[in-house]
Amino acid sequence: MTTPAAIGKTRATTGSADPEPAGRRRRARAGLALALAGLLLASCGGAADTRLALWHIVDAGCNGAPPAALAAQRAAQCLAGQGAALLKDRCGSGHYLLIPTARRSGIESAELLAPQEPDYLALAWAWRTLSATAPEAAATDSRSQDDIALAVNSRYGRSQDQFHVHIDRLRPEVRSALDALALPAQARASVTLLGHRYRLAVLDTLDHTALALAFAQWGAADAAARARIGVVVAAAPGKRYFVLSDRADLWHLDRGHAEELLVERNCGAAS
Repeated sequence: MTTPAAIGKTRATTGSADPEPAGRRRRARAGLALALAGLLLASCGGAADTRLALWHIVDAGCNGAPPAALAAQRAAQCLAGQGAALLKDRCGSGHYLLIPTARRSGIESAELLAPQEPDYLALAWAWRTLSATAPEAAATDSRSQDDIALAVNSRYGRSQDQFHVHIDRLRPEVRSALDALALPAQARASVTLLGHRYRLAVLDTLDHTALALAFAQWGAADAAARARIGVVVAAAPGKRYFVLSDRADLWHLDRGHAEELLVERNCGAAS
């Protein structure tokens, strides 16, 4: 794909040559970005009840909020004293969600960085065995705990306005790409996966560090900037953790949909 910088270079060296092909490419790219922006705005403006479905399920099932029928329809496993719940996704044979039982709109929520807040990524990591041993998943693919990863989508790559962590198997090609990386990773290292650039770091612990690190990698200092970040946590050698972070960028047709690095689900589940 021709980059804006490459387009500028081409025009500078062609002198009086007809720049129309480059102009058409630039206009086509801008049109695609505008079309995507329209889709994102439509998604963000969806019905409030639809975008709060996960919150209503957890609030009813773990906090006793009405209507209790929601808890019966989609049973959430409440993690007593841990401030979170687990929910089997309707789609994906081994796809689970870890969801706060307190109201948190998404990755942009300032509360996620508070020291007293539950460490949702660490909790999700501790429960990834659910995905690794899901009977439905075992019938279709082999998976070990090191194959299981976590993903949090940006505001522009999600359909739910309650923070949640996706738990499922990495795409095999993504796992292979990570296994091939030379470690230790250099500062500001990055890797291109599925056509999107992810910044990369390796941590020894997830102790309230992964989200803060991802935000720092992109200079995301306020809620608007944090809302653009998507994060993936995967197993690294030596019982360490890969932290991959992406930033939504309409010009590059990137929604910050970090869940793309996990195996694809086959129906329109909440994300």
